[in-house]
Amino acid sequence: MCAKKEVRVISDDQNSNECLKQLNQEMALLSELSHPNIVQYYGSKLGVDNLPVYLEFVSGGSIHKLLSEYGSFSEPLIQNYTKQILSGLAYLHGRQAMHRDIKDDNLFLMLSFEGSAYWMAPEWLLLPSLAVDIWSLGCTILEMATLKPPWSQYEGVAAILKIAESKNYPEIPSHQSEDAQSFVKLSLLRDPSIRPPASQLLHHTFIENLKDRKNC
Repeated sequence: MCAKKEVRVISDDQNSNECLKQLNQEMALLSELSHPNIVQYYGSKLGVDNLPVYLEFVSGGSIHKLLSEYGSFSEPLIQNYTKQILSGLAYLHGRQAMHRDIKDDNLFLMLSFEGSAYWMAPEWLLLPSLAVDIWSLGCTILEMATLKPPWSQYEGVAAILKIAESKNYPEIPSHQSEDAQSFVKLSLLRDPSIRPPASQLLHHTFIENLKDRKNC
């Protein structure tokens, strides 16, 4: 049992060679990854006008699906999913690889590679680094708590500009614990050079308290 994802290949596109080169690089990277919180890549085979990619089948569906069906998550559930995401990111970043599209629709219950406006870090268009994934994780935590990503009241380019120009944090729900609010604020530090890496955030009290709760 596996999942099949098809990427359309347009042969007469002047950028097709560059796109294929990028796809081949991504497939080569995926083939080297092995982590319980990263969907396993099984292989791919270039066709005439498409590239089928075979991946591990994850039966639980996506976080987006759960949010749509059951509403916002409780904080312990957000902690649990955040820990799993961080664990996968720490492994990925340890190989100097970015995910580049952390959001609820790409997070399955157990990675697509490009940005989506509401989850984009402010430095994305200038100098993207591993820290962009941490920003996107902070946005995803807010979405799990409120059903909406930050700055969702804006659309398209307006959202990108607001994210790039805003000097303030997006609204963080007051019902979230101090640990949760602290974690989100660290994830959404505007200066990527001081935004903590995934390996460091795994030791934040928001995540450590999950261990304590399990041991009680």
